[in-house]
Amino acid sequence: MSLTRIRVHLLLVACLAVLPDQIARAENWPGWRGPHRNGVTSDTGVPTTWSATENVLWKMPLPGIGTSNPVVWGDKVFVTASEGRDQGELHVICFDRDTGRERWHQRLWGTAPTLFYGRSGMASPSPVTDGKRLFAFFGTGDVFCFDLDGGLLWQRAIADEYGPFENRFAAASSPLLFEDKLIVQCDHYGASYVLALDQQTGANRWKSDRPEVWLSWSSPQLVPSGDRVELVLCGSEKLDGYDPRTGSRLWTVRGLARECVPTPLFGHGMLFVVSGPNGTHLAIKPGGSGDITDSHVVWKNDRGTSFVPSAILVGERYYLADDKGIGSCLDAHTGKLIWKKRFGDKFTASPVAADGKLFFTNEAGSTLVLDATQAGYEEVARNDIGEEVYASPAISQGKLFLRTAKNLVCVGMKLAPR
Repeated sequence: MSLTRIRVHLLLVACLAVLPDQIARAENWPGWRGPHRNGVTSDTGVPTTWSATENVLWKMPLPGIGTSNPVVWGDKVFVTASEGRDQGELHVICFDRDTGRERWHQRLWGTAPTLFYGRSGMASPSPVTDGKRLFAFFGTGDVFCFDLDGGLLWQRAIADEYGPFENRFAAASSPLLFEDKLIVQCDHYGASYVLALDQQTGANRWKSDRPEVWLSWSSPQLVPSGDRVELVLCGSEKLDGYDPRTGSRLWTVRGLARECVPTPLFGHGMLFVVSGPNGTHLAIKPGGSGDITDSHVVWKNDRGTSFVPSAILVGERYYLADDKGIGSCLDAHTGKLIWKKRFGDKFTASPVAADGKLFFTNEAGSTLVLDATQAGYEEVARNDIGEEVYASPAISQGKLFLRTAKNLVCVGMKLAPR
C-alpha cells in the first residue's frame, strides 16, 4: 500500500472513530427547555462568541410576536407567533435548520383571544414534537396538531369548550408529551384544570379540575419517583403531583408564591422549584401522599428568586438570573449560596447549557456565557446580538437559535473558506 493510501486509510479510520461520538452528542430540542425540559443538552460545538454578524449563519424575520422558544427536530426548526389587534391571528412556521429557508407556514385564527402580554401576544407557550407530530398551544386556548410537513391533523378550541383564559397575560404554559398523551396545564382566574389529550385524535383522555388554583403560567414537568412517574404542576401557593396516566392527584407541597411562572427542575432525586418575586426556592423529594410539606422539603432559600425566568441545574450547582439581572449560584444539595453577581439589564428568557457552558440572555439581547465546570464565577464571553430578546434560546446540532423581538437568528461556527 502506498504512503498516500495509508494516510487516507488512517484519516478515514480517525473520522469513523470520532463520528459516533459526535452523533451521540447531537440532540434535538423538541419542546420547552429542550430534550429534558431543564435547559440542558448534551450537544457540543456551540460557539461561545458571536455578534450581530459574527458566527450568524442566518436570520429570518418572524410574523407577529411571541416568546415561545424555537423547537428543533432534525433539519427542521419550528416557531410560533401571533399578530393582529387582538393577537388572534396565529402562525406556525417551519424553517430549514441549516439555511433558514421557510419550508412551510400555517396561518390560523384563535377562537378566544383575551388579555395578553405586549411582548408575547398569544404565542407564549412553546410547541412540542415527538418527530412525528408537532403540537402547538396558544393563549387563545387553541391546540393544533400537525405532521412535520405542515399538514393539520386535528385541532381543539379548549377555551371555547371550558371558558377563555382569565388573566392579564393569556395562557403561557408549554405542553408536554407523555406516552400517547399531550398534557396541557390551564390555570387561571376562571375554572382551572389540567388536561390530557390523545396525541392521535385530540380527544380527552382525562381532565382533572383544579378549583383551589387561581393563577399560574408555569409549565408542567415529569419526574421519576420509585416505580412511578409523577406529573408536577406549580400553582397558586403550592406544588401538586399527579398521576399522568389517570389525572388523579397524589400529593401537595405548600409554600410557593401566589403567581407561578418558572418551570420545576429535577435532579439528584429532588425537585427544584422557584416562584416569586419575593418567593422562595424549594428542593423537594417527590413521592408520598397527601400534604408532604413537612416531610419532603429538603431545603429552602428565600434569596434571589425570580418571577419569570426558570432556573437551571448543571452538575452539583443550581443557577438562576432573576428579572432584575442578579445572578445566583446555589449548592444543589444544601441550597447554600456559592456566589451572587450582577449580570446586567433585565431578564425574561431562561438560561440554557451545553458542553460545560451556561448561556444567560438578557432583554437587551446580550448573552453572558459562563464556565459551568468551575465552582466559582468564571465568565467566558458576553455576546450582543443587537436586538431585544424575550424568548429562551434553543440548542441543536452545534447551533444556538435566538428568537429576538422580530427575527429568528441561527448562531453557529462558520467554516473557513477553502
